[in-house]
Amino acid sequence: MKKKLFQYKSVLMVCLAMLGITSCSNWLDVKPKTEVEAEEMFSTENGFKEALAGAYTMMNQPKLYGREMTFGLVDAIAQQWKIGSNDNNHTYYDAARYEYDAVSTKPKIDSIWTAGYNLIANVNSILKYMEEKTSVFTGDNKDIIKGEALALRAYMHFDLLRLFGKDGKSTVAEDGIPYVSEITKQVTKSVSPKEVIENIITDLNNAIQCLKVDPILTGRQVSVDDDGGYLINRQYHLNYYAAVALLARVQLYAGMSEARNNAMIVIEAHESNNKFPWVDPDVVTTKNTISKDRVFSSELLFTLHTKKLVNNIKGYFTTTDNPLKTRLSLVELFNGVPELRSYLFETIDQKSDVPSKLRQMDAATDVTSGQYATPVRDRMPMIRMSEMYYIVAECDMENTGNAVKELNKVLTGRGYETQNLLDPAVVNSAPAVLEELLKEYQREFICEGQLFFFHKRHHTPILNNQEVKYQFPKPDVEIEFGK
Repeated sequence: MKKKLFQYKSVLMVCLAMLGITSCSNWLDVKPKTEVEAEEMFSTENGFKEALAGAYTMMNQPKLYGREMTFGLVDAIAQQWKIGSNDNNHTYYDAARYEYDAVSTKPKIDSIWTAGYNLIANVNSILKYMEEKTSVFTGDNKDIIKGEALALRAYMHFDLLRLFGKDGKSTVAEDGIPYVSEITKQVTKSVSPKEVIENIITDLNNAIQCLKVDPILTGRQVSVDDDGGYLINRQYHLNYYAAVALLARVQLYAGMSEARNNAMIVIEAHESNNKFPWVDPDVVTTKNTISKDRVFSSELLFTLHTKKLVNNIKGYFTTTDNPLKTRLSLVELFNGVPELRSYLFETIDQKSDVPSKLRQMDAATDVTSGQYATPVRDRMPMIRMSEMYYIVAECDMENTGNAVKELNKVLTGRGYETQNLLDPAVVNSAPAVLEELLKEYQREFICEGQLFFFHKRHHTPILNNQEVKYQFPKPDVEIEFGK
């Protein structure tokens, strides 16, 4: 990387307005400060907590997961959205046609690269100073903060690889990206996708070891009186199970059979210990539009707390005459089955069938029920429980009976009646399982940016009658200085 882009002596961190953290909701409701001297920042345990909060907040930027890497650019190139030939003024018109050098697309792509590596630089600062300031930590906090930081570094590198690199098996350095694991003024050159994957897996295995003290795994009860409530709301962090799930996601992309084993670790916690339970149908089908749980929040292994999500979706799903709508019709998506995900298409601003997964509403008295309602809001899904079942099904495609059984568990959680579940006598081949998996990715991950990576993993050559380009061009400055 061209290290001029980063200032390593002083690390730009988005800090908390106060040190007394009571919950993750307050914890991430932050305002940026000016650059804080690293030595001062990392002189206390609270400084490390603030720095980690800042890293999560950086992920919320519209140029990253607040828009472009979820419902924006990445869903557009997956052909998730209906952007027709008459929509040539649409911000994603050129992107949906894989014109990555177009003036409407290239700045978005360049910003993903720059913001992604800026996030990585900040995480590396946390890890560097953590080894120098061991004495400031109390309890299990050093292991937990370190585990999350390692998982964050792996998460960001992985998505940069999936966007800017070729598949995970290539051994050619030019096909990969820089894997930046330390603060240095030297240029970090690209390494092969295979080596990037190896580094990601190393980071994740180390993160998982650190996170074995995570209360979400150990069951240790925490409250607002325990360390200021720092370890409450673990879904807003890359917790133990999220790190294991991310490892399974990475291994599946790299074609590694270990993906199944790690996905099963999360599934067993879900089925045996009721971790990340399927959403209650009543909170999805309710006519109380304020309290509707549109993201199926109980199932999220990891979610960003995106306070500005209401602003990020303006002009895309709200306050626009031309909202994003799925390229596939609702009949094509759901085949007439009244399942829970079909309730996430609503009338917004007098426009019907608008995806409402990310719709944000304020607490108020609902006009339908007359009852005061508190909304489920400010969540950008990053890893969800259903993906673990999809990973197992994909690993078991040759064992079609088991693959169908795993898919049917998700469909049951989505409200399917027995007669609508998949029939193993019909879905009786690997291609048939893959077709059902594609349907699930199209339905499940609307607004979450995962469909494109499904197609890339399976080398789908044509989408929406266009030849797909699966590799973003690296920024000009990287090509000039990063070789």
